[in-house]
Amino acid sequence: MDLHNRKAGIRGAIALVGLGLSASVQAQDDTYRFEIAPYIGYRMGGSFDEENGDSSVDINDSNAEGITFSILANPNAQYEFLYARQSTDADTQGFLTNDPTIDLDIEYFQFGGTYLFDGNRTRPFIVLTLGVTEIDPSLADTNSERFFSASFGGGVQINAKSRVGIRLEARVHSTFTDGESRIFCSSINGAGACLVQFDSNLVTQWEAKAGLVFRF
Repeated sequence: MDLHNRKAGIRGAIALVGLGLSASVQAQDDTYRFEIAPYIGYRMGGSFDEENGDSSVDINDSNAEGITFSILANPNAQYEFLYARQSTDADTQGFLTNDPTIDLDIEYFQFGGTYLFDGNRTRPFIVLTLGVTEIDPSLADTNSERFFSASFGGGVQINAKSRVGIRLEARVHSTFTDGESRIFCSSINGAGACLVQFDSNLVTQWEAKAGLVFRF
């Protein structure tokens, strides 16, 4: 009887150890549901061509910053919200004679998805988002303009299964205009005027960026 009880106790202890190990492995394999990734980067390119002439407004390359917020959809996919901002200036040779350079803020507000390839410490990814671009010049009494935009990119996440990681990424931003659009318009003393009427249908910028990823 004692031997039977002893064997039963040993089996029970082994079962408890097995359950503990299983719970430990499951805890280690748990995937974080949310990610916040602030970043800094460098953005290049972008210009608006004049409709009736050879002049253009060229956006100068400069630093950029932003943040992404991601929600896990499945082990290989995430929903992504993107906010990106560039404070730069633009050359307006042929339009403004006194001060051919104007300050310019460009912001992207977008939503889309990320596909993560399999990996443990390092996971490559691709991302596609859609949304709105807001272009805001620093001219007096000038209105900001909003256009539909999309972005596509790819990169790699380092420490992809840890609470804190690193995100390296390259992305192209495409802003779609309707052709004969007018930008940098203002109303002075009741008279309306626009700095540029352009015939561009697409304004493209490229961005390289790096940031930290916080998971929870």
